[in-house]
Amino acid sequence: MSGGVEIPYEAWLTALLSLPRMGPGRLSNLLEQDDAPACWERIRSGAPIQIDRVGGSVIDGWRSAARSTDVAAMWQATRALGVHVAELGGAGYPLRLLDDIEPPLLVFRRGQPITDHPTVAIVGTRKCTSYGQRVAFELGAELAAAGVSVVSGLALGIDAAAHQGALSASAAPPVGVVGSGLDVIYPKRNARLWERVAEAGTLLSESPPGTQPEPWRFPARNRIIAGLADAVVVVESHESGGSLLTVDEAQLRDVAVGAVPGPITSGSATGTNRLLADGATPVLGLDDVLGLIGHVAVEGRSESSAEADGVPALLLAMGWGPTLLEQLCLRVQADPIEVAAELERLVAEGRCVRSGPWIERVR
Repeated sequence: MSGGVEIPYEAWLTALLSLPRMGPGRLSNLLEQDDAPACWERIRSGAPIQIDRVGGSVIDGWRSAARSTDVAAMWQATRALGVHVAELGGAGYPLRLLDDIEPPLLVFRRGQPITDHPTVAIVGTRKCTSYGQRVAFELGAELAAAGVSVVSGLALGIDAAAHQGALSASAAPPVGVVGSGLDVIYPKRNARLWERVAEAGTLLSESPPGTQPEPWRFPARNRIIAGLADAVVVVESHESGGSLLTVDEAQLRDVAVGAVPGPITSGSATGTNRLLADGATPVLGLDDVLGLIGHVAVEGRSESSAEADGVPALLLAMGWGPTLLEQLCLRVQADPIEVAAELERLVAEGRCVRSGPWIERVR
């Protein structure tokens, strides 16, 4: 109780996790000593606290912050942001994380609860090539259209491209797992992408609102990405890229790992090529990813529904890579003269471009 207001248990956990330099590990150790309201009172009152490898200056900082914090007001502010909070095993907690080897004690969510769709994490370097960006976009779009939720960390580069692709399909809901509070957008360039993911699917964090994107939070976030995924696909990674930490977490959980081959001369592909040499499954397209998770694609949309969505069937058949007129005719089973005429219209509208015999869709 606080001023006659009933405070839910999740609010006490949120307040504890909001204390400076309080991470999930320290919170777990603290809760071994008492429940969350009692731990809060011990900190606030100055009662002795013993946690391994936590110095007195850290505990003093907790006490100072606790004494100036109104837990009820913090909880109301959290709910006002549209953030749902779930403790381990509680209502709304992601079922996929319940039996994880290192489940978050608390998760914060915007958007809908994670659905029962199959899931694939698409990860990779922030400093990707245009090729990697295109592959991530296409895989994201094709997986979503096949009924698979795409999971990523919403970083720049590969992560962002994968979710942009997934959103373009308007199909299976995307899942973004971030390393800061849900009100602290990082990187800021992805602000609109965060909103779109929250609107169409799920935005998830184990950090309470207001939490800044400290470096240690991103490797911790990667274990959640791996825990939510039926498979992890690395599109591009440097030799020691952060996405390889997600691979490590996936392997700890027996989650299948795939990698997209890249040129041996490209630094952006050093990590992915090494994964392939070490036994990761080569990913050359959608079928390889679906094979990793044993999933059969859902029925595709009809041409008429595609047109109704404003995307001509010819553009859908074109995909996002260069293609030839002959290939397009085979894909849509139409007369070459009709296809050529439709292509001229799309080129004139700026929706695709020609480069010699190749035709390519414009993003």
